[in-house]
Amino acid sequence: MKFTKLSLIAVLAVSGAFAGESTVSGDAKLFYGTTDAGDADLFNKNGSMGDSSVNLNYTREFKNGVTANLGMTGVSTLGLEGTLVSGTWVTHNDGDVQDAIWIDTANLVLKPVDKTMLVVGRQTLDTPLAFTETWNVAKNTFDAAVAVDNHIKDTTLIGAWVGRGDGHNGYNNIHGGMSKYGALNGGQETALAANQGAFAAAVVTKIIPMTTAQAWFYNVRNEADAFWLQADVAPSKALSVGLQYAQISPKGIVDGKEDTTAMAAKVGYNVGGIDLGAAYSKVDDKGLVYMGNTATAGAHGGQSKLYTEAWWNYNFVGQAGAESMMVSAAYGPFTAQYTTVANDNDNMLEMDEVTLTATTKVGPVDATIALISASSDDVAVDGNTIQAYLTVPFSL
Repeated sequence: MKFTKLSLIAVLAVSGAFAGESTVSGDAKLFYGTTDAGDADLFNKNGSMGDSSVNLNYTREFKNGVTANLGMTGVSTLGLEGTLVSGTWVTHNDGDVQDAIWIDTANLVLKPVDKTMLVVGRQTLDTPLAFTETWNVAKNTFDAAVAVDNHIKDTTLIGAWVGRGDGHNGYNNIHGGMSKYGALNGGQETALAANQGAFAAAVVTKIIPMTTAQAWFYNVRNEADAFWLQADVAPSKALSVGLQYAQISPKGIVDGKEDTTAMAAKVGYNVGGIDLGAAYSKVDDKGLVYMGNTATAGAHGGQSKLYTEAWWNYNFVGQAGAESMMVSAAYGPFTAQYTTVANDNDNMLEMDEVTLTATTKVGPVDATIALISASSDDVAVDGNTIQAYLTVPFSL
């Protein structure tokens, strides 16, 4: 169940390093998916995709408080395209299926004063409108500088400069090529005009009892200004509620285009060990920019942090005119989620999705099976999908 959570700091999570020591960690993944959408058949080569990856991370914390992080990811089809699949989860070498390897993490973590931290270099980010997506066999990362300060009680201040990333054009992670932050102009202007980076600033606070409140502001240079407001309240161990409101305002090369605004609400309740959830969202009828991850699919689609986001078919809840509802339940290793999206602007942007998942551990392997049934006028989405995720985490 992908019930959206936003981290309190938008930086790489550094695990368990001690002064003067080093850690090595990572994971190996094998992902498989098959669908009968369109003209495909389940378990037929032409309707299936597969990929494997190995991610290796090295962390060293020096005695002066500086931590260095280096990470590499390699992807390979393992020859599956010759027998079982015809597609891959990430793009390999400009569309072919050759193995690829790249540096996805290379940064320094600095602590110039107590309660203040700087992360400079290639890193993951977790912010409402620019974030690292984890559904894929490999993750997208950013060349950025992030400052995090905790001098105010129960409050985190965040400032960031994001120069570029490797998740653009629909999560097109070719050799980890870092080329642009995102293009909101839809190809109307030159790449240079659409590629000048972004500033972000945020306040995340727990000053209000039982509440985590967040306010984010973005300045995507020459393209858009945006803000995201969110409050998540937990009045008891069993009950939680949340509210979101966001706006993206085009400027510069797309000045004069319509703003995108969205609101969402959720409620969660735990009864007898079962986590129940429900959410509603509405995006206004006009707006150039999709209310989602501006660092991956760009202006017109991609994963969204709205509470109603679907489990698999991400390209719907953030569209202009989308009115979405989501209900979910989770018990132990099992989850179920239903998402429905209506859109008066375009029937192709309407969708219903039911997803059932089961997760278990077999020896060192974390295994997840997902059964997805979607209904849409978009024939590429309309159909049934079965996915298997195998992950082996490791550390030295």
